[in-house]
Amino acid sequence: MNSAAESRKDAPPGSPGESLVTANRRGRTTTRLNEINARFAQLAGEARLPVLDLGCAFGVAAHAALAAGATVIANDIDPLHLEETARNAPPGTGDRLRLAPGAFPAGLDFDDGSLAHVHASNLLNFLTGTEIDAGFAGIFRWLAPGGRFLSMSGSPYSANIRGFIPVYEANVAAGLDWPGECHDLHARSDDPTIAELPDFLHLLDPAVLSRSARAAGLEVEEAHFFHRAGTPDYIALDGRENVVFIARKPLL
Repeated sequence: MNSAAESRKDAPPGSPGESLVTANRRGRTTTRLNEINARFAQLAGEARLPVLDLGCAFGVAAHAALAAGATVIANDIDPLHLEETARNAPPGTGDRLRLAPGAFPAGLDFDDGSLAHVHASNLLNFLTGTEIDAGFAGIFRWLAPGGRFLSMSGSPYSANIRGFIPVYEANVAAGLDWPGECHDLHARSDDPTIAELPDFLHLLDPAVLSRSARAAGLEVEEAHFFHRAGTPDYIALDGRENVVFIARKPLL
């Protein structure tokens, strides 16, 4: 896939709910800001330091932050995503956009205290628990005091992966540190959308994210299950389909 225009669409082009399959087959992204994207863009527009958009896909959140006046570092593991992010950036914002290819967390590094805020929507689901711990440690170092990490992630309570819910709940009952790590996703669901995902997926909950962030030194401001506006029918289940997570680096 060479451009967003050539990717799969599940709504008319340009519509608010347009859904695009990512070039690296890590699920879908949309052209509509979700609630966390919008909050990130607002904070970014007020920031003096650069902000980081992890796993930016085709740039919906990065573009909103640029439009708000921020200097944005857009990260993704797929160069095609970064090419599209740069190509479709709002007019006149190219001098405030930096591209940072690489896998989070191991493939990225930034100066301590150099970032105002960090954003990640639907990225943490592709990381192991060990990688999430390392990621929060890195984010803590990179953020300036008072800076925030804002994220939205998929939870186990999604219609297209409901077959994993009993496994997840049994893992919680057994006291596993990362009860939502699913290593055989394709065996758990025959929903067509599962073909757009790898066999490993980490279905997250507020408790595990809060524990990991606090261990890294971050203060948890918001952590809860969430039903985002425009949740697709293939995901919608009971209002717990996503996890909103916001944490802050303490002031000195």
